[in-house]
Amino acid sequence: MEISFRRYTGSELVFELIDQLVGVAKSNDPELFPRKLIEKYEKIMYERPASMAALNILRYIANYYLEHGFNGLIECCLKLRSEYDSMLWKSADVASRRVNSGERILTNSNSLAIRRLLKLIRDHGKDVEVYVTESKPGKEGLLLAEYAESLGFKVYLMVDSAVRFFMKNVDKVFVGAEAIASNGAVVSKIGTSLISLIAHEARKRVFTVAPSLKFSYETIYGELMKVPEGGVELILEPGRDEELPEGFTARIPLYDVTPSEYIDAIATEHGLIAPQAIPLLLRSIYGAYPPVIPSLHELFTKLREKHGLR
Repeated sequence: MEISFRRYTGSELVFELIDQLVGVAKSNDPELFPRKLIEKYEKIMYERPASMAALNILRYIANYYLEHGFNGLIECCLKLRSEYDSMLWKSADVASRRVNSGERILTNSNSLAIRRLLKLIRDHGKDVEVYVTESKPGKEGLLLAEYAESLGFKVYLMVDSAVRFFMKNVDKVFVGAEAIASNGAVVSKIGTSLISLIAHEARKRVFTVAPSLKFSYETIYGELMKVPEGGVELILEPGRDEELPEGFTARIPLYDVTPSEYIDAIATEHGLIAPQAIPLLLRSIYGAYPPVIPSLHELFTKLREKHGLR
């Protein structure tokens, strides 16, 4: 199996991030921990600024550390890890209840939420056929197709450009998410917006599987999420860039934004909601809308100032 490059999914990034911070927290070093926390924040903001689950985890950990220091910090991190794991399973379970045995579903990339959805579909004894796009660049769809096949499903792997051709064979579409904006727009693997548009045209329902921790609180106040891009290294083997014309540049988007009107529902740990109902869900969770949550910029500015870090 040829995979161009391997990136953590948004949820895998969360688990890896927490595990690393727990390891650092065990040192009880008041200089090391805030420095590492800031480094992780800056790295994610540079490489994956739309990975809201990871950024929200950093928001909660930074806020806790500023208020309590190391007192209960490791327990806080481990609780966040456990809660997110539960959120992910519950979201997948909600989505699985919209799948009937005998249906054909289409998905893309290698979302952990979608992998758990497929696992629950199999655990519930439902027999479905799975259509998966190869998901360039990176071809993460090959990994998902391999996983779906290991569960015993009949799998059809297709090139990205064949989605419109095969959509007539599909009953429902399920996709993961890097982030959900306040207006219900979904940031996900590049190609998701095209899949959703084609499904909308074909009158096929599209479901996003995303725990509420993937909601972007900053977008409530008008901030735009940045969608990262890569370069020519994502589509050419090392050394082959010398074959390109002089002055050649490449823009390789890694994620895209799907408008809320192309998403039928979002499966969260709180149930299935319409994208337009996000404000109502957040109000029920936090007791107010907009929720009173410290901004990432303010938290990490305060963290830098408190520890003399720039």
